[in-house]
Amino acid sequence: MKLPRAAVLVLLALAVAALPLLLQALTAPPASTLLREARFGQTLDDAQARPVQLPHAWYADCSDCRTAWYHFDITLTEPPREAQAVYLAGVGDNAAVYLNGRLLGSGGRFTDPAARLGARVLLLPAPVALWTVGDNRLYVLVKAERAQDGRMPAPALAAEATLLPLERWHTLLAVTLPQVLATAAVMLGLVMGVLWFYRRQQADYVVLAAAALAWAMWAFSSLVLEPPWPAPWWDSWLLLSAALAGAAWLGLAWRLAGAPPLDLRHAAAGVMAAAAAAAAAAWLLQASLPVIALSGLFLPWVAAGLVLARAGWRRDDGRLLVSGLVLAVLGTWLVVAPALPAGGQGLAVPSVAAALTLGTAGWLLLLRFVQTLNAVELLNIDLEALVQARTAELQSQFERVRELERRQAIADERERLMRDMHDGVGGHLVSVLAMIENDRRRPGELAEVVRHALDDMRLLVDSLEPVDDDLNAVLAMWHDRLAPRLRVAGVVLHWQVDLLPPVPGLSPARVLHVLRILQEGVSNALRHGQARTLTLGAVAADGGVRIALQDDGLGFDAGASFSGRGLKNMRRRAQEVGATLGIESAAGQGALITLWLPLQA
Repeated sequence: MKLPRAAVLVLLALAVAALPLLLQALTAPPASTLLREARFGQTLDDAQARPVQLPHAWYADCSDCRTAWYHFDITLTEPPREAQAVYLAGVGDNAAVYLNGRLLGSGGRFTDPAARLGARVLLLPAPVALWTVGDNRLYVLVKAERAQDGRMPAPALAAEATLLPLERWHTLLAVTLPQVLATAAVMLGLVMGVLWFYRRQQADYVVLAAAALAWAMWAFSSLVLEPPWPAPWWDSWLLLSAALAGAAWLGLAWRLAGAPPLDLRHAAAGVMAAAAAAAAAAWLLQASLPVIALSGLFLPWVAAGLVLARAGWRRDDGRLLVSGLVLAVLGTWLVVAPALPAGGQGLAVPSVAAALTLGTAGWLLLLRFVQTLNAVELLNIDLEALVQARTAELQSQFERVRELERRQAIADERERLMRDMHDGVGGHLVSVLAMIENDRRRPGELAEVVRHALDDMRLLVDSLEPVDDDLNAVLAMWHDRLAPRLRVAGVVLHWQVDLLPPVPGLSPARVLHVLRILQEGVSNALRHGQARTLTLGAVAADGGVRIALQDDGLGFDAGASFSGRGLKNMRRRAQEVGATLGIESAAGQGALITLWLPLQA
């Protein structure tokens, strides 16, 4: 049969509520060893000492006492066979034990500020030699900083071997375990602080760090045996650290619950409710206001537990729900315990509550961090796959574009070659055909036209050679083609070409334009100028390359208009290659043609 959820929660709450009682039962001495009756007085052997039942809080009997004496009369019919010990737990604040006038030991100094045992146990050996057959008197001096803190538990008197294991368990639960958990809380707070430093947009980390460090500060302070400051200052510090820890717990629970930012009106209402609860507890328990103030400082623990439990219930999150219930129940114990007649807060109760809540909060934030990290890694994997796919797609598109550009370049080059062949070789062949059809078959004229056609063909072939922006190679090819023809014609060519820098963008089209300009200049010099000497020079000048072609022919008036197309074609070609063309000539003084090519593409 499956239990309802509410029944399971009730059982869990009862189990948690019984935890402090269980821990105390584990360390409680046998009932037969407890001394339940004592005489209470303000001084040693006080004539007005009266019998009391232990445990006893003396505030109702002596509202201004800061020390009190309890004595026990013990009658032995025979000496003890083994060493005895006095076991004292939950005394407030300090105690010294005497047996038959001999000091057995104390919890620390009695001068202000006096030592505070707190949750510690006082185990004092009582050697066999101190006991006598017959009447023995055991004195316990109790010291409290405030009368309302003075309390005397029922001491245990038994064999030391019987009480020593209980003392070790008590020290483990009351001192060692809180110290270990507080140290772990400091480490957790530092780790969360470092995470928040690098992830400042995540406020949960700094809230958890503040809660862990605040609780560790209170835990270490409450375990101090001999306070370094006077009692009022040390009490103020304890109250302040408890208040900071409670506020940090509440803030942590508020953040883990995913609640909206706390409104000031809600905060004020919470403070008023806490004050009302403290006043009601003071009236019902007839306890002192400092005790109720200490109890009230643990109300935020209860509120934090309720906030976590409510969030866990709504989200169906077992971790939050269990942590909230444990914190609320143990926080309630912390609120009530200081006002109980026996005093004490229960062994390891704050440590268990804090460790469970801090562990849950740290686990939740660590789980969130790991989930975020996993999500980022998955996103990176998806992003990497997407980038690879996009890269492959862009590569494919780039290949297609490059193929299209290659095809376009081939088409453009084919079109240029066809146009040049049509304008050059084609024109000369048409002239040859016309001369043959018109029966003008004079060998000299036909040879001249065919020679021009061959020159155009050679220029076309030379322009297709890869020159890698090397103008010297272009001019050298032109020289190799031109020199034999000039020697046959009896013309002397002077070559004055320097080592030229690379000319960017020296494509086949630009090479052809430069060669045609030079070809047209040579043809004009030989055909019209009847030159016998040609000089070709090329130098780097003014951020470019200047090519100069000079002849000693008849010359012409450069400013006159000509019906021919030679000079116009030269200027058009220079403009297309981005060059500057200069023509200088006069009658009887030859001609100078200069072509300046820039070194920038």
